[in-house]
Amino acid sequence: MKIVMLDGSTSTDGAGARIQAEVLRQLETQNHAVEIFTLRERKIGNCAGDFFCWVRRPGLCNTDDDNRVIASAIINAGLLIYLTPVTFGGYSAALKKAVDHQIQNIAPFFTTLNGETHHARRYERYPDFLVVGWQSAPNPAAESIFRHLVWRNSLNFYAQASHCEIVTGEPAGEILAAQIESALGAIARRAAAPQPALPSPNISPALTRPPRRALMLVGSPRGRKSTSHSLGAYLMEQLAARGVETEIATIYPALNNPQKMDGLLAQMDSADLTVLAFPLYVDTLPAPVILLLERLAAHRAAHPAPRKGFAALANCGFPEAHHNDTALALCAQFSAETGLAWLGSLALGAGEGMVHGEPLETAGGPAIPLKKALELAAHSLALGQPIPAEAQKFIEKPFIPAWLYRLLGGVGWKQQAKRWGAQANMGRKPYQAETTQ
Repeated sequence: MKIVMLDGSTSTDGAGARIQAEVLRQLETQNHAVEIFTLRERKIGNCAGDFFCWVRRPGLCNTDDDNRVIASAIINAGLLIYLTPVTFGGYSAALKKAVDHQIQNIAPFFTTLNGETHHARRYERYPDFLVVGWQSAPNPAAESIFRHLVWRNSLNFYAQASHCEIVTGEPAGEILAAQIESALGAIARRAAAPQPALPSPNISPALTRPPRRALMLVGSPRGRKSTSHSLGAYLMEQLAARGVETEIATIYPALNNPQKMDGLLAQMDSADLTVLAFPLYVDTLPAPVILLLERLAAHRAAHPAPRKGFAALANCGFPEAHHNDTALALCAQFSAETGLAWLGSLALGAGEGMVHGEPLETAGGPAIPLKKALELAAHSLALGQPIPAEAQKFIEKPFIPAWLYRLLGGVGWKQQAKRWGAQANMGRKPYQAETTQ
């Protein structure tokens, strides 16, 4: 069988090197053909979030780098393996960058799985799915989030067999070998990962004093033209009206600029409250946002600071808001691991369909409940208190019936493809080989 392995470890990660070697040893003993992509050594840009892989060059990322090579290898493999340190309950930024590009292997059109909306298949078959994560010490909350993320990915990429294995600490050689053997055995038995439960969010008590300064981090590649910015800007306006000094910063421009990154970290240091607004990318945070969280965690470890507040606003392209749950659980776990006070979140379904990146100040109709949710959130955050559950209830129900959203969404994707002359090619399968072993 052809097997593709994506290694999301760093060059100094001894645990990752040891696990990769053991997985490879066992696969080669079984005479499988294994192709390893060590992602830190590959040229892969961040997903631009432009959906050109659906509407301009269907099935093919608009960026011609190693992401295409990896996507092709995956769709022609019998088994896909992820190797990654468990990072706040999710994947490392290095692995997630490759994962974000895998949307080119599915179609933009919507279908229903287990009563909820998902994107449809592009290809007839997809590889089985095994994820091996590792952590230095037991962390039940992070483990639960990680398993939930793997399960969500297995649904969205149509894996018939899937398994999640977590290696903790530095197990002896025979114990590690037994773990990997068990994981590979689960795939061989055609097991499917059961639905794991997410941990209940550990909402922090109120801050000792109301925040004086609040920082909004926009985690979308579209920056100030994004729905994430629209949500965040309205929340900041509401906080400002309640006497809080506010700032808005976009994440992407700082990632490859050390001077800008230092400035962004300084902004976070000076803020009493940081709110992260982001779009859902493949069941969790976009890779650049994870990279920022990794850097912020390292920064806070090196520069201990007083307890500050952290909250999040998530939006997704599905009508059901609960698709955001895994990503928001990761945000809560990040808070716990870095000593921040988790002040809760809001999750919006069909965000782009409602907001379109437009300012919310003058929006009416379906946006009214959303504005009420943000206003209620701002009222509590301005007092240093967590976002109340009542705020989420305003936006729990989709602003449009899910069946109608799926129908209109398909029409919308076709219209976008038509602008590029690609409507007739939306079902393209550019990576499909004549035979798959």
